Amino acid sequence: MICHICKDKVATIRLKEIINNVVTELHLCQDCYESREHQGKTGLDDVGANLNALVEDEKKKVKAKGKGKRCPGCGLSEEQFRARGRLGCGECYKIFAKTLEPILVKVHGSTEHHGKIPQESARSLDLKTELRKLQEDLQRAILAENYERAAKLRDKIKQFGSI
Repeated sequence: MICHICKDKVATIRLKEIINNVVTELHLCQDCYESREHQGKTGLDDVGANLNALVEDEKKKVKAKGKGKRCPGCGLSEEQFRARGRLGCGECYKIFAKTLEPILVKVHGSTEHHGKIPQESARSLDLKTELRKLQEDLQRAILAENYERAAKLRDKIKQFGSI
């Protein structure tokens, strides 16, 4: 992509704003971005001012939170995760779970996987799901004081221990 301002350098910065479903996008090289930024402009004119305000607000939020959590596996900080938008290792999913949950819900509609799974994992997952369902049914039976059903469910749950 070529810079929209100088038209001769490769654009390395993309400014994008969506207001009332209208997308405004500008591609700039580093030099044009820095010169426009010093002039108080980004190239999006009034739209750019709004975008800069949003970026500054986000920077303030990150600074207000301090360094936040840090992954013991790869050393990634919460601030770095927010800036990069990517995790560093598998441990990051546990460490940044509270930060990730609203993002996953927004992007995928859920925090649970509903797609395909490897066949060798399917049997184990089915057993875990069935066990969880039996445990929930047991709790409902106990709350309803249906002790005969609760005893049968308890026995089924015990059978899972021998599988």
